[in-house]
Amino acid sequence: MSDATRDLIRRGKKIFEAHLPDQDFDAHVWEISSLREQQSTSNKRIYWTLRGSQDDSLPNHFAAPIKAACVVDLQSCTNLEFRSNAARMLWEHLRKKEDPSSSFRWERLTEGDLRGMEREMLEHWAESTTYRTCTAWSRVLEVLSTASVIRPMDIKWQTSRPEDSERYTLDGQEKRKEEYLPSDRSIEAVAHIYSNDDLDLDSSDRLLSCVTALLTATGLRVGEILTLPVNPLSKSTRNGDTRWHLQYWPEKKGAASKEQDLLHLTERPASLVREAIDEIQEITSSARQRARVLEQNPGRAPLKNLSLDDLITTKEAQGLLGLSSGSPTPRVRRTGIPILEQDREGYKRPEYLCRVADIEEYLQERQEELWTVNPDGKDKQLFSDSLFVIENNFFHRTRDMESPLIKTVNHQHIGDFLSGRWTSCEEEHEEAEQRNGEWMRCVVPSIFRRLGLKEKDGSPIEMTSHQFRHWLTTNLVDSGVPDGIIARWQNRSHGGDISAYKHVTRKDRLREVKDAIESGRMKGEIADIYFAMAEDIRDAWLDSHLQQIHVTHMGLCTHDFSSSPCPHHLQCLNGCSDFLFDPADEKQRENVEEIVEGTREAIQLAEEQEGDNAQWMKHQKKVLSNGLKVLESEEDAESSHAQPFEGEGSNFEPFDDDDFIPMEEAREELEEDTES
Repeated sequence: MSDATRDLIRRGKKIFEAHLPDQDFDAHVWEISSLREQQSTSNKRIYWTLRGSQDDSLPNHFAAPIKAACVVDLQSCTNLEFRSNAARMLWEHLRKKEDPSSSFRWERLTEGDLRGMEREMLEHWAESTTYRTCTAWSRVLEVLSTASVIRPMDIKWQTSRPEDSERYTLDGQEKRKEEYLPSDRSIEAVAHIYSNDDLDLDSSDRLLSCVTALLTATGLRVGEILTLPVNPLSKSTRNGDTRWHLQYWPEKKGAASKEQDLLHLTERPASLVREAIDEIQEITSSARQRARVLEQNPGRAPLKNLSLDDLITTKEAQGLLGLSSGSPTPRVRRTGIPILEQDREGYKRPEYLCRVADIEEYLQERQEELWTVNPDGKDKQLFSDSLFVIENNFFHRTRDMESPLIKTVNHQHIGDFLSGRWTSCEEEHEEAEQRNGEWMRCVVPSIFRRLGLKEKDGSPIEMTSHQFRHWLTTNLVDSGVPDGIIARWQNRSHGGDISAYKHVTRKDRLREVKDAIESGRMKGEIADIYFAMAEDIRDAWLDSHLQQIHVTHMGLCTHDFSSSPCPHHLQCLNGCSDFLFDPADEKQRENVEEIVEGTREAIQLAEEQEGDNAQWMKHQKKVLSNGLKVLESEEDAESSHAQPFEGEGSNFEPFDDDDFIPMEEAREELEEDTES
């Protein structure tokens, strides 16, 4: 091991001790709960082990520099998980290449080894996972090269960011709508489960159904719901009108996420939120009481009406610990709690007892930290101040629900409730079902499957928690609420930020373009052909022609790519008449502004340098001028879209008869040009 490697490991261990005290840097498992900002996220452990194992550790001379690099550049828990998975795949490649147990040296790492690691990922993972993992691993390579552990390598990963090209077409947007929007039947099923008392659901199902009620009424992300304080709802009165406010921790707002925010509600959704919160408070009250006991006794897990020196039977210990039913002594013994034997008069066999102090120590080691949100490492929201706090056995239907250990409801619980949990299996398995081309079986059935609730086609209902957010936003748009108001209500930075949640129908998109043509805001060959046709066929022609309308990051493109490629090479700001811009869309305007600023900076930089770049400068100045022209577009009551480059030439230009060259003649001309 080189001196540079030792220095990096020494530095990494020092940082590790500060962030994860009382843990072993060289261990093959890291508990990273204390690094999370939310307890509701599921990744609590990082494994430095061989692929497919949680016990067989990676060799220390290989893993230690990676661990140090990860700690030196410590980011999110998810990022750390990607990095450890990449380390597994790299070692897997090295094992197939040769036995690296003793021969591996970091200074000998090559680009070929990294390519092999990427191929190993693609063999077992999806492209999207491989892309994200390679991106996370790039920073590890930078740290290793900066520390002189490896030589500098400018690796270009082969796996590019997966792009869904169909999302820019009407057909593609229809598919996205089916994927991101819940069906009407599923929304009806959610309402049925929440409001129907005849279903006689247990407290765990009632709690999760209340989560769906909050998701439906607020449109918040599931992580924002699960971190709500215990009393999040308040009201105020202004000019005789009552307004309700929901206090929550926002996600995806950078530094702002370290502070609580308010979601303002009208009376109707507020009544549903108030009803759901009241029920949640009742269900989780006992867990919050236990939380107060633990918070008031740091370093202990006190048991009710028992002192440290008391002795209890293994049967009583089994109940306190929430262990599975059966012979109590063997089950308690497997926990590692010392068992004492005490002779009983009149009995041949002794009585098996446990000290309360030993049970408390066992419980304390397994109790997760008593906070729900840890935004800055200081001002934590404790369990006793949180809404979604439960006993450890709350979702275990075969165990005693009461437990001296408590935790929070997490994302996995919501996922199991809405879509179930699945695992791969053989086709011959009696419970095997085909899902996305794979044979799988359900290990945790969803609430819909358990109640026999199905879609119209007979398939089981399945949902994701984020579909509620898409559903509510789309309904607001359909109701005529302006984007800016929706954005302000959801505490978004720009009105354009909700564009990904607006699942406008094909009919609505076509109507936008048709309105632009009929109002005269869109001209060119498409408009000319439209007005030249008879009224009884023009709409049918337009509907057919615009089936592949494109939705770009700057606006709409009406070019028919089935007839010819884009003459402007997808550069709308080159001055294309087929480009339509929505002046009211803040996101479109922001994207154009970024292009304008970047082009202006590029021109200024080029003017400071010598060289023959006249042609390049001419093109860039045209882009700059056109970009400014787009930004000058104003909203018009007649049409939602402007045509900034009207009359400057359309991309849709069919051949004139004089320009048409027969195939044979064209082939002869090509051969003559080739010979010359």
